[in-house]
Parts: sequence; structure tokens; C-alpha cells
Amino acid sequence: MGTFVALVLLVIGVVAFTVTAVWLMKRGRSQDYAQWAEANGWEYVGKDPVLAQRWSGRPFGIGIDREARDVMRGRVDGYDVVSFTYVWRSGSPDADSRRAGLRHTAHVVALDAVPGEPVVDLSPEGIREKWQKLFGAQDVQIDNPAFDGQWLVRTSDEVFARRALDARLANIVMLPDFHGSRLRIEGPSVLLWRPGRTDVTTLNERAKRIADVARIVLPLEKGGPRFETGGGIDGFGIPGLT
Repeated sequence: MGTFVALVLLVIGVVAFTVTAVWLMKRGRSQDYAQWAEANGWEYVGKDPVLAQRWSGRPFGIGIDREARDVMRGRVDGYDVVSFTYVWRSGSPDADSRRAGLRHTAHVVALDAVPGEPVVDLSPEGIREKWQKLFGAQDVQIDNPAFDGQWLVRTSDEVFARRALDARLANIVMLPDFHGSRLRIEGPSVLLWRPGRTDVTTLNERAKRIADVARIVLPLEKGGPRFETGGGIDGFGIPGLT
């Protein structure tokens, strides 16, 4: 009996230690982000449940227990930008099969705007994307061998995509700041994301790249410059590409 009690106490102690350690780690990380935000002219928000539901293309709209954490907002080159760690677990939202799977994270940097049309999605062209192309996946080519070999481009409006992917944008997305990331344009929203938690060491540079892309694509949006002037958006909230 004494051995059993000792074992139970040991298990409880290990669980309590683990929970405390995780809590302290999260608290320390939040403090680090808050300090960085204050030093760099951003605002640390913490959590924002709206952001986890705003977009529907990957990494959004999949899995369960979706959250936007480590939220920070800032003004970069005249654009409102939001950065956050998007967290979700593998699994199905169906009540009968809802089981918490592996936890995934993605660092998202985006224009702080409600998404709309047109949609242009740029994914690094890896083995998975090459297989998708073999089976007929869409890929807009712009006759730039370096760009076409590095990016898989899917879009809801091929005419707009070809106009947007001019030499300026093609050169920008070849820069190291975009390596290992996915870029998506959804109407007035431009977002850049890659796996992992928020990395403040590259946040300012990535936010500036978002602004660079916005300066090129927003004036080309359907309906003229209405997105830059804060005009209304008809039919916002369309599904993004997955």
C-alpha cells in the first residue's frame, strides 16, 4: 500500500511540475513578446479569437482547437499589420470522432484586413506540390524559370494573377525573407506564414515584405484602388485555397 501511495504521489508531482513549467514558459514568452512590441512600436494583444476564424485557406480551416496567440499589431509603411501564432490540433470537428491529435503552430504575418477576392496562393514547390501538378493541380506559369521552379501558384482569377506577378513581385518573393513560407493574397488581405511559433527576430522584415507586396497588388485589385482607400468589399469571406 505504501509503494502504491508513493507511486501516485510521484505521478501527481510530475504532472504538477510539468503543468507549472509549461505555464511559466508561456508566461515568459508572453513577457518577451510584450517587451519586443513596446520596443518596436507594436502593440501586444495576447489572444484574438476573431483572427483564428478570419481566413479559410491553409493553415486555417483545418483541424480542431484553433487559436490565435501571441497577437501583436503594428503600423508598417502605412499599412496595419498583425502578427500571431496560429495553433491547432489534428482531428475532425465531428462530435463522434473528436479527438485531440498533434498540435501544430504557424507564424502568420498579415495585413489586418478582412479577406476577399481575388485569391492568389503561392506555395514553395516541393515534392508534394510536384506530385500535385502531375495529377493536374493548377499552377500559373509566368515564363520566369527561377520563379516557376520555386513557386506553385494557384488562383481564383488567372488574369489578375498574371498581372500581379510582374517582375517586381516575382523578384520580391525570391528574396530570403520568403524562403520556407507561403504567401496568399485574398483581396485586401495579404498574408505570409510558415510553420513554427512567432519569431520576433524576423518580424519587422517580414512585415515590410507584406507591405511591399501590398503596394504592388492592391492597386490592381478589381474595382480599382478601393481597398487602399478603405472602400467596401462585396462578397468578402470567400473560401481561400487549400
